[in-house]
Amino acid sequence: MRLKSTAVHRAAAPAVIAMVAVIALAGCSSSSDSSSSSSGATTSEAKAALEAAYQGYTGTVPTTPTTPKAGVSAWVISCGQQVPSCATPTASIEEAATKAGWDVKVCDGQLSPDGWSTCLDQATAAKADVVMPIGIDCASIQNSFEQASAAGVKIVGAGGADCTSTGGSTSYMATERLQLADTSIQEYWEKAGATAANYLIGTSDGKAKILELKFTSPVWGPWLTAGFEKQIESCADCEIVGTIDIANEDFGTTSAVDKFTAALSKYTDADSIYVPVGGWMSQGFAAAVKASGRADSLTVVSGFGDSSTMDLIRKGNSGLTAALGYATEWGAYGSVDEAIRVVNGEDPVVEGDGFQVVDADHNLPDSGDYDGGVDYKAEYLKLWGVA
Repeated sequence: MRLKSTAVHRAAAPAVIAMVAVIALAGCSSSSDSSSSSSGATTSEAKAALEAAYQGYTGTVPTTPTTPKAGVSAWVISCGQQVPSCATPTASIEEAATKAGWDVKVCDGQLSPDGWSTCLDQATAAKADVVMPIGIDCASIQNSFEQASAAGVKIVGAGGADCTSTGGSTSYMATERLQLADTSIQEYWEKAGATAANYLIGTSDGKAKILELKFTSPVWGPWLTAGFEKQIESCADCEIVGTIDIANEDFGTTSAVDKFTAALSKYTDADSIYVPVGGWMSQGFAAAVKASGRADSLTVVSGFGDSSTMDLIRKGNSGLTAALGYATEWGAYGSVDEAIRVVNGEDPVVEGDGFQVVDADHNLPDSGDYDGGVDYKAEYLKLWGVA
């Protein structure tokens, strides 16, 4: 079945935790005639924002069984093995697909549309049955997506968006990974950005002065930005004092860290920082915060990371205060689950891989990566009959 990417995800799954009431309270108050009542309102609403950040959005592993087809050739295209946010899900998808009994090939896209296109073209030439591009959007290499689809290759988005999600008229993916019920892929990323914003609103008592980093390369980067900025706009006394753009190609050199270091020196009035990708922190960003001498006075929240991101939070005074806890391996196994169903000609289902803010005192696992407290590997293997 080909699922239109623009459709809202409505597959049957246990309901996602409702956040409407909390989010409605999460903005900061407007000015009041009474300074004391204004302060009280700000404190109350800032607390609600923080509660919303810690609660986040979570789902569950699907319950409808499916059996992996034998003899399947599966390709995994990494967005770029040099960064943890690409390498970690790549390894997990390879693990899950191997446990499903499939023949798996990994191709490194090297953080470049040219590299992504080369990998997908190679998979098409090799007559792959299914391809899972990690964090790679159709719009970035549409020609290769079109050729693969025409050749009968089933493409399952492992965090990337189909062309129809970005205004295109034709769908080339068999399905995107459906992460939360009643949530499109764009809405998912916007919620992630808003959740990080709620953390900064809450921890600053509604007075955050923010240095915002914007990830410009993937389609979902601007979606994160939109969700973050919309939520910050609801906070009357919060302010984005500076922004810097970061692209994938900045990580081929020292450009990304250089840009961030320069921004830390320029925007000395910032007391909060939003970093959209947690994996960047271990790639020199946390060290830059420490080197600035401002680690004690800055609240730094990042987007999705991995175990290295959690380790920085555990360490304390590391340059990272909090991150969006996201079970990377859950998402990886969910991508393979979608691929199994697509290959079988079955409908995709909601996989449930959500997120919530993690800091030293909330939602932090004792060791390793964030897992949401769910033994999802065991649940998926049981679901596939390979436990």
